[in-house]
Amino acid sequence: MRKGFILVFALVCLPGTILALRLPANETTTIEEEIPNWSAPFFGDQSGALGYGEDAFSRPKGLEDRVEFWKEIYTKHSSYQGVLHDSRYVHLVYGVVDFSDLKDLEKESRKKFLREKDRRIDQAKNVIREKLKSFQNPTSPEPLSPQDEKLKSLFDSVDEDNKYIEASKDGRLRFQLGQSDVFAEGIRQSGQYIRQMEAIFREEGMPVELTRMVFVESSFNLKAQSRVGASGIWQFMPRTGRRYLRIDGSVDERNHPLFATRAAARYLRQNYKMLEDWPLAVTGYNHGAYGILRLSKKLQSKDIADFVDFRKGSFGFASASFYASFIAALEVEKEAAKYYGPLKVEFPVLGETYRLKRNLSARKILEFFEGDLERAKKLNPHIRRAVWQNRIRVYRRNRIRLDIKAIERMEEWKDHNLYLEKISSYFQHERRKAIA
Repeated sequence: MRKGFILVFALVCLPGTILALRLPANETTTIEEEIPNWSAPFFGDQSGALGYGEDAFSRPKGLEDRVEFWKEIYTKHSSYQGVLHDSRYVHLVYGVVDFSDLKDLEKESRKKFLREKDRRIDQAKNVIREKLKSFQNPTSPEPLSPQDEKLKSLFDSVDEDNKYIEASKDGRLRFQLGQSDVFAEGIRQSGQYIRQMEAIFREEGMPVELTRMVFVESSFNLKAQSRVGASGIWQFMPRTGRRYLRIDGSVDERNHPLFATRAAARYLRQNYKMLEDWPLAVTGYNHGAYGILRLSKKLQSKDIADFVDFRKGSFGFASASFYASFIAALEVEKEAAKYYGPLKVEFPVLGETYRLKRNLSARKILEFFEGDLERAKKLNPHIRRAVWQNRIRVYRRNRIRLDIKAIERMEEWKDHNLYLEKISSYFQHERRKAIA
């Protein structure tokens, strides 16, 4: 980041995993394996991927400061601190608000913790706001303190009328929570699905780097839900989700990482076909492709830097920051060991996908998993709570996932072909239909 932090506001082992292996003698055994180490991503040859080029996901000119800002958020500041900064010129960082001393209070009362956290942020904002206003209209004959002089000098390169007053306004003076601990945890959780997600994007003919958008959307939180209704690691809204996924009373496929990943690949393909540019197509994932298309016509530009400088209506800080935060996430993940030290990742959640020919109860599904509810839920996070509570069945034509042991149990059920159909061919059919 070009400018350093100048103020600090202090206002006031995972257990081993058991894997089931199929042996040549058609027997099943369990062995205990060490939790795997994280390894840097290798995306390989993608010459056939849609819109792919050597510089497809390099830093765009004009976004360098924004990328550096988000890299610091992802690597330097934990979720118990954050930075006060200017929302237009994000490299202008005023200081750090720290509330790591409130961890015990959070354990006692989440509500009290949030109230005190917000109080500190507001207090820090007020300090900066008053200082900025005083720079615009100085009333004291006394010289500025070294600290205030440093704060004022942040704006030396800003050419804007009433620049200090403008910077003091609510829309400009902004707090960003740190995410270093959350990002590191996201990398750990990604071990469950990331290689399968990469394979899905390759099958769909899409750049594999795009799978890392998940770090921006949800930090790989498998239970992520937003206040506005977005759900799952890809944060699909219900309306968009229904275009690509099954959402009914028994399942919400937005919450299955693999099903949602294929949907995201197809959604991004449509964005690219409309916008013909990956920075815009990725931004369209957050803002909406049609909104980006309209803005492109208005600005008469396809340069993402021009979009970032434009702020109006619904195209605010989140939309303007989305592509830069994605590039930052790509860069951070490639060098995760540098930022977080040695990392362990979760074991892959492996299984096969079946389509239901008839409604199926939780009791029957659990028979495949030998009554292991947690194992069944881990393979099928898209199945709704009402199913596991035996209030409804999983509806026909929905999909479920079975691991090796569950498949063996299922195959012992003589009538299983009447209820379940393996759907690798179904996926191929769906892909042909989506591309057509």
